[in-house]
Amino acid sequence: MTEQTKISMEKLIEIFNKIAMVEGFNMIVNEVDPLKYFSSLNKFYSMIDKLIDHYCELEEYEKCALLLEVKKKHGWEQSEAIEK
Repeated sequence: MTEQTKISMEKLIEIFNKIAMVEGFNMIVNEVDPLKYFSSLNKFYSMIDKLIDHYCELEEYEKCALLLEVKKKHGWEQSEAIEK
């Protein structure tokens, strides 16, 4: 395997990860029944947390806020320690 091939594979993986984040965001903010795709609400919340981390790194805070609202809409409650 050449060095050029390694770089191409790394770039390809990076592109796939970006696509997955965008598609995950679109599915979560547009889907009404999270249990259609997730086996539990905790797994749904975990996916939202990963997306929030991703969009925080990109400084896209509007998307983070939208994801948090979706999480709350589906029953997630923020702990008192975080609220204070």
